[in-house]
Amino acid sequence: MIRNYYNEKWKDVVFDDDISENMTFKISNYGRLIKVVDGKDILIEKQYSINGYNTVPVVKKKGTKTSRYTHKIVAQHFLKKPEDAKFVIHLNYDKSNNKVENLKWATKREKELHQFKNPEFIAKNNVIKYSKLTETQALRLKKKLLDPNRRTRLKILAKQFGVSEMQLHRIKTGENWGHLKV
Repeated sequence: MIRNYYNEKWKDVVFDDDISENMTFKISNYGRLIKVVDGKDILIEKQYSINGYNTVPVVKKKGTKTSRYTHKIVAQHFLKKPEDAKFVIHLNYDKSNNKVENLKWATKREKELHQFKNPEFIAKNNVIKYSKLTETQALRLKKKLLDPNRRTRLKILAKQFGVSEMQLHRIKTGENWGHLKV
């Protein structure tokens, strides 16, 4: 017998017409899946992942294998879908948290705006892409430049790090790599 969580509700999964009728599942508002085989419920503990999203493997009527996203199944069965919404977003950006409270139907534009606020996306885009220096090198260089007891000439530092003296000036004044704190 499968143990239920507090306030966990189960519904029979209704797939689209492409999926074989032999594939019967139940989905909970906690994002858990049960496969029904010969009248017995088997909890699917290991779910497969595609781009970080949990999926359930299913078989089409033609016999070919495919998969469906767990978060989309939860949303289809537990959330009211607005007419213009096609996408399901994770409100806390955790792709493995498929609880109904963490999901929301969204339009393409809402999905994009939500993704731009993702902390991982923001962190990834704060990196300067076309620089000769890595962030670590820039930080080391900035420390050397701001050191009042520095004895190394700018020309030598520039040669060491493979940048121009003008670039050193920009780093020192904060025009370039200004977000780095020493």
